[in-house]
Parts: sequence; structure tokens; C-alpha cells
Amino acid sequence: MIRSIYTAATAMIAQNRRFEIISNNIANFETPGFKQDQMITRSFRDMMIHRLYDVEDPSIIPRHRFPDSGPPYVGPHNTGIHIDKIIIDFTQGSLEDTFRSTDFALIGDGFFAIETPDGERYTRTGVFYVDVEGFLTTADGDYVLGQNGRIHLATENFRVDPNGNVFNGEEYVDTMNLVQFEDNAVLRKQGGNLFYIYDDDIQPAPAQGLRVRQFTLETSNIDMAAESVRMLEVYRAYELNQRFLRLLDENLGRAVNDIGRI
Repeated sequence: MIRSIYTAATAMIAQNRRFEIISNNIANFETPGFKQDQMITRSFRDMMIHRLYDVEDPSIIPRHRFPDSGPPYVGPHNTGIHIDKIIIDFTQGSLEDTFRSTDFALIGDGFFAIETPDGERYTRTGVFYVDVEGFLTTADGDYVLGQNGRIHLATENFRVDPNGNVFNGEEYVDTMNLVQFEDNAVLRKQGGNLFYIYDDDIQPAPAQGLRVRQFTLETSNIDMAAESVRMLEVYRAYELNQRFLRLLDENLGRAVNDIGRI
């Protein structure tokens, strides 16, 4: 019975974490370029259960035996689940026209490179601005990087072609530093919809086949209907394990108090 309590408790902990992730996804439904998180759970290793001091009589209790001799094998027993990992879904979001010259969307697999106080970071969120010094920045004031460093613009009247080349009128300024990774799983989330590489030995490569669309934003890749259904499923699963835990607690109390009197 004590093991069952731990099993129910691990399920409640996992469902609570899943609820937090789904809530964060829903909260960022309207955040441009946001990539949803998904949680993967895994059960603890099964334990083999055997009967001890049992009479070996197959005609009475059929059973499976291991090749070697030993107590009769009953079956596996599991002690619950745990959070295996949280993955980021990098599926492309839909495109939405904004008619702002400093809004950009990426079409394909890749990221904008951003200069931050913590080092180079990467984003799919193309909501940019031109600061008072004429540099192209993010909403938090971090600099959007080109092939030659920070991108400096004279005004907001500029254009960017599908290859990321930046022009002031007909004058070429720079080319956006667009990067991609062999496996996006090397990226981790940071505040401000930025990503960083968790392994210092891995470096990004110049993006191939990536296209830039100006006056457009990529929306989040969250399916609100699907996330709402998942939230309801998580709530029901948590509630079920809560009731089961309460039942186990009541039965354990009866065993201690009532049987103890006998």
C-alpha cells in the first residue's frame, strides 16, 4: 500500500509539471515566433515480483518460470513515472502580414543571431526596432547581428530581400546573420524568446535555404484547441490520482486503527 502511495504521488508531480508547461504554452499563444514545449515522461524500471515459500504445484497456480530455478514469478511491478525530458517543438508557425518595415519572418529552419550581454543568442521572433543610434534591435534592446556585426540603418525606410541582404535605398548595408543547427535539440530557452547553445563545443552554421520575409511575422506554433484538450486531460489525470491517494490514505488509517484494536 505504501508503494501505491508513492506511485500516485509521482503521477501527481508529473501531471502538475505538465500543467505548468501547457499553461505557459497557452499564455504565449500570441507571442510571435514562440515555440511550444512538450514534456516526455517515462516509467521507473519495472521490478520483478516473486512469491516466496510457495508450494510448487502448477496444477493449482499456473505460472511462468525463469530458465533458472527460483521462486515462482508473479509479474512486474512499477513504482510510477518521472519526467524524462522537456523538448521544444520547432515546427514552423503560420505567417501574418503586419506592414511594419522592422517586422521579419523566417521561412525554413534557422534563426536570427542576436548580440546580448550574455553573448550571442538566437531567435525566431522578428519583432525588431531601430534605436536612437540607428541600430536594428530587439524589443529588449539587444542588437540584431549582420555578417559584419551590428546592423546600422539610417532610417526605418529600408528593405531586406529574401536572402537577408539589407539596403538603405539602393545602398547595400549588410546581410543578416542567419544561422542553423544540425540538430535544434542543442538549444535551450532563455527569457525574451531567445535560445542559447547549452554545449560550448557546438557552433551554428550559416543557414542554407532559409528565406526572410519583411513586413511579416511568424506566429506561435501553438494549437490552442489541442492545448486546451491536453489541459483538461491533465486536470482529470491529476484529480484521479488525488482521489486514489486519498483512498489509500483512508485504507491505511483503517488498517492501523481498526486492525490494531483486534
